[in-house]
Amino acid sequence: ESDPTPQCIFIYGPTATGKTAVVRELFAKYDSVGQHYAFINSIECFTQRLLFERVLNSWAGHVPSVENRFANYARCDNLVDFVNCVRDLLHGKQEETHYIIIDQAERLRDRGPMLLTSLLRLSELSDVNVAVVLISNVVWDKFRPRHGGASDPVLVFFPCYTKRQILEIIEKDCPAGEPVKFFLTFVDAIYEVFHRNCADLNELRHLVAMLYPKFVQPVFEKQASRTEFARLFKLCQPYFSAASERLYLREISTAEWQKYSAISSAKTAPEDVTMSIHQMAENNEGLDLPYYTKFLLIAAFLASYNPSRLDAQYFSRGKGPTKRRTKVLTQDSLGGKDRQQLLGPKAFAIERMLAIFYSIIVEPVDSSVDVQIQIASLVTLRLLTKVSAGDRLDGIKCKCNVSLETIRGISRSVRFEIDRFLYDFT
Repeated sequence: ESDPTPQCIFIYGPTATGKTAVVRELFAKYDSVGQHYAFINSIECFTQRLLFERVLNSWAGHVPSVENRFANYARCDNLVDFVNCVRDLLHGKQEETHYIIIDQAERLRDRGPMLLTSLLRLSELSDVNVAVVLISNVVWDKFRPRHGGASDPVLVFFPCYTKRQILEIIEKDCPAGEPVKFFLTFVDAIYEVFHRNCADLNELRHLVAMLYPKFVQPVFEKQASRTEFARLFKLCQPYFSAASERLYLREISTAEWQKYSAISSAKTAPEDVTMSIHQMAENNEGLDLPYYTKFLLIAAFLASYNPSRLDAQYFSRGKGPTKRRTKVLTQDSLGGKDRQQLLGPKAFAIERMLAIFYSIIVEPVDSSVDVQIQIASLVTLRLLTKVSAGDRLDGIKCKCNVSLETIRGISRSVRFEIDRFLYDFT
């Protein structure tokens, strides 16, 4: 108790490692009334004024209500007003330490160049006993103010949970009436399938909650017993595959997953089950992509199905309006069995796709948009399939992996007439 309170404590670690819960519990026991600390979520307080006024309300025990016309304790439009209010409010309380606890603190870096530095030195600026606790998923080296001006805080690291700890936590989610040992066996299988790509405890709990009803369903339908774990796992395998591609990537919501998995419950063949769940991706609502990503996918579809020799005819931009040559539609061109529409998508170079993308986009692409990252996202979502060697850095080739109906739906959402640019389609 005789040790001085540090000006700033920086608590960091991966997502879902108990940082916020531990800090809340610790300060609730330190001050049950809650007037010695202010717990702030920087997502809710998205401006400096909201942050400052929320802190003063907590320290003063002031609650905006109908009686006070939802007024705050004091109005703080800038940092100077906040420092003055802190000095007036805590004057004569030097023996008591007041804390500002900020969760999701990495967002403070976007709230002005001096906000973070000022909070780290708030005790010096206000001449009162104030400490700041920052909770973040970002390490301090990426958090430190670039211009300096503040000493390094006390660092507290929360490591990832071990497998045993994750199983103990998810064990508490066991449904009522279900054998705990059987449930943990299923959780262990989920962990082994997903932990390499997902170490987030919240995501694992979400996957368990969505997949366990499908895993135990054959038991209630008398298709297998609880002791036949290998058979149960095999029957649930299509749902595992669909979850890794759709549910985990949030391509469909939890409600949509439950709806389509219920539709697939009547299916018997694994491929029918997978198609029922993946049917959502073929719906226009299932591909909720960013604006420029949609145009990248449209460009990829055009590059996969249009001959490269016609790119200049379809996508060239001149100084004035160009007159496109009208092609003659014959039985050979539209009804032949060698049409690309029937043969499927062909491989194309990324450079060609980008050339088409910059041609069909109307307005200039924002400089903050990283096109390469969006291409990588399309590959991750399997909307683009990489066909070139994995270790190749140049001349990368891909194929478009969406249907004509899907790309037409995407084109309608961005008001792009894709049928004008498709060759040999009916």
